[in-house]
Amino acid sequence: MNNGQHFQTTSLSYRLKAAERELEAFRSGEAYVKLRSEYESVIRSQNIAIKKLQKERDSFSFSRKEITRQWMDVLEDVQKEHEKEVKRLKKTITELLDMIVSLKNRNAELDSKRKKALEDYYETAVKLEDAQGVILKLTAQVNHNYENSSMPSSKCIGRKKITNNREKTGKKPGGQKGHPHHPRKPMVPDKIVEIKTEEKLKDSSRYVPTGNVIVRQTVGIAIVPVVTEYHALEFYDKKKGRNVHSAFPAGVTDDVNYDESIKAVLFLLNSRCNVSLEKTAQFVCDVTDGALSPSVGMISGLCREFSLRSGKEQDSLFKELLDAPVMHVDGTAARVNGDNHSVVVCSNGAATMYFARESKGHAGIKETPVETFGGILIHDHEACFYSYGSDHQECMVHIERYLKDSIENEKNLSWNKQMLELVQEMIHENNMSPEGVADEKTAAFEARHDAIVQTAAKEYEDEPPSDYYRDGYNLYLRMVKYKHNHLLFLSNPLVEPDNNLCERKARVLKGKINQAISLRSFEHLSYFCECLSVLDHFAADNEGNLYKSVQEVFRREKPVKINVEISGTDTVLDTQAAE
Repeated sequence: MNNGQHFQTTSLSYRLKAAERELEAFRSGEAYVKLRSEYESVIRSQNIAIKKLQKERDSFSFSRKEITRQWMDVLEDVQKEHEKEVKRLKKTITELLDMIVSLKNRNAELDSKRKKALEDYYETAVKLEDAQGVILKLTAQVNHNYENSSMPSSKCIGRKKITNNREKTGKKPGGQKGHPHHPRKPMVPDKIVEIKTEEKLKDSSRYVPTGNVIVRQTVGIAIVPVVTEYHALEFYDKKKGRNVHSAFPAGVTDDVNYDESIKAVLFLLNSRCNVSLEKTAQFVCDVTDGALSPSVGMISGLCREFSLRSGKEQDSLFKELLDAPVMHVDGTAARVNGDNHSVVVCSNGAATMYFARESKGHAGIKETPVETFGGILIHDHEACFYSYGSDHQECMVHIERYLKDSIENEKNLSWNKQMLELVQEMIHENNMSPEGVADEKTAAFEARHDAIVQTAAKEYEDEPPSDYYRDGYNLYLRMVKYKHNHLLFLSNPLVEPDNNLCERKARVLKGKINQAISLRSFEHLSYFCECLSVLDHFAADNEGNLYKSVQEVFRREKPVKINVEISGTDTVLDTQAAE
C-alpha cells in the first residue's frame, strides 16, 4: 500500500466517525432541540424586521398620497395648458391649411404661367436660332466674293484694289539709264521732204557743212479702199434663151463684193477686239472717209462665214486635244435671246476649243473631246466630268476659296485654317518642283491631310453644322471622298493643281458676250464659239500674224454643198457654195 491509498483510507475513516456522531445526536433529540432554538431565533428577528418594514410602509404610503395629490394638481395644470396649446395649434393648423390651399392655388397659377413662359421661351429660342441661322446664311452670301467663292471678280461690287507687291524703287516709269535703247524701226519713205536751210546756217565763217544728213521720219496710217473691177462680155444663148457670160473669180458674186482684207478687219474688230456691230461699221466708215459703209448684217454674218471656212483648223485642234495626256475642261453660261445655254471649254494650253451646248450635264459633253478622252481631266468638281477620262484632278484654287469662306463663317473651328495652310504649302511646293514633288514629301502631305480631316470630324461632332450654313461641313465631306482627286498633282508632274487655264479662256468668252455681242440664236453662239477656238489658235502661234491668218481663211473657197437629183436614168450633180 502506497502513501496515496493510506491517506484516502484515513480520510474516509474520519468522515465515517463524524457521520456516526451526527446520527447519534439526531437519535437522542439534541439536534432537534438545537435546530428549533435556532429557528425561533430567526423567526423573532424576522418579525422585528417585518414590523419595521410595515412602519416604513405606512409612512411611505402617506407621503405617496401627498405626492400623488401634488402630481395630480400639476397634471391638471399641465392638462389645461395642453388644451390651451392644442386650441392654439389647431387654430394655427387651420390658418396654415388655409394658407396651403391659397399657396396651392397660387402655385398652380404660377405653374401655369411658368409653363406658358417656358413655351414662349422655347418658341422664342427656336425663332432666335432660326434668325441667327438666317443671319449666318445672309452674311455668308453677302461676304461671297471672287476670293472665297466661284463668283467672278466682275460681279463683285466695290471689290478691293489688287495690290502691287513689287518693291518700290522711286524711279520714274519708262526707260532707265544704262538700259539698252529700243528705237522705233525706220521705214521706207513714201515721200521725202527737204528741210530748207536756215539763213543763219549759211554763214560760212561760222558754220561748215559736215556732209551728213540728219533723217527723221513721221509714220502715219491711211485706210483707203482698193477697188478691183472685173469686166466680162455678155452673150445671148439662143438655145436656152438667156444671157450668159464668163465665170467671175470665186467670191465675186454680187455687183459690189468685199474681199478678205476688209472682211478680216471687220471680223477682228467685232469678234477679237470687243467692238459692237454698229461701232465696227461706223469706225470703218469714218477711217475711210465714208468710202466704205458695211452693213451690220454683213458684219454679223462674217462669224458664220469664218466658221465654215476654218473647218481644217477646227479638226486639227480637236485631234490635238484628244492626243494630249492632260486636258482642262470647264463650263460657263451664255444667254441667247434671254435663255440660258452652256459653253464647254476644253484646253491643254497649246489648243483651246469652245463648244456651244443647249444644256449642261452629259448632253452637253456629247461631240466634245471630253466624250472620248482617255487621259486626265482637270475641272472644278463638275459631277458629270467624273464619268469621262481615266483620272481627275480638282481645281485646288476653288478649294482655297471655299476654305476661306468656311473660315469667315465658322470662326470657332480650326480645321479649315489648317487645311488652307496645307493646300497653299502643297501648291507652292509643286510650283517649286517642276520635275515633281518628292515621294517622301508627298507622303508627309497626305499624312497631314488625313490628320486635318480627322480634326474636322471631331470638331463637327462636338459642334454640328447649322442647317443654314453647311458649306464648310459639305467641303469636309468632299475632301474625304475626293482625297485622291485633290492630291493627284503631287504624284503626277504633268497635272496642274488648278483649272485656271480654262478659267482664263472662259473669261474671254464672257467678256465678249457681256460687252460687244448680242446673241439672238443658238446657231450664232455655235459659230461664235468655233471662231473663238480658231482665233485663240492663231493668237497662240507666235510665228504667225493674226490678221494675215484670218485673211487667209476668208480667202478660201466656201465649203461646197452637193445636191443630187435623179431624173429617169440620168443623175445630175448640182454643186454650189454653202451659204
